[in-house]
Amino acid sequence: MHGRIDILVGETPEPGGGAGRGRAVGRPSIQVWFACAGAYQRVFRAVDGSKYQARCPKCGKEVRFLVGPGGTSQRVFEVRC
Repeated sequence: MHGRIDILVGETPEPGGGAGRGRAVGRPSIQVWFACAGAYQRVFRAVDGSKYQARCPKCGKEVRFLVGPGGTSQRVFEVRC
């Protein structure tokens, strides 16, 4: 499953958010709902800025969301595994 997202425009760190609060400073994140596991997973953008990659904690299904122009500003995604 591949989704295209572009959340580079307007992305700013949240006030008060920092490494001490479990947040990767300067790295945007999305939430992925894995239906078979009944769980959300917070996924940080890859260091090279090209994608978000997550794996279902129950079945191991891997999903990648590519970052690119013409994408979406959506921040929460559902994966049915």
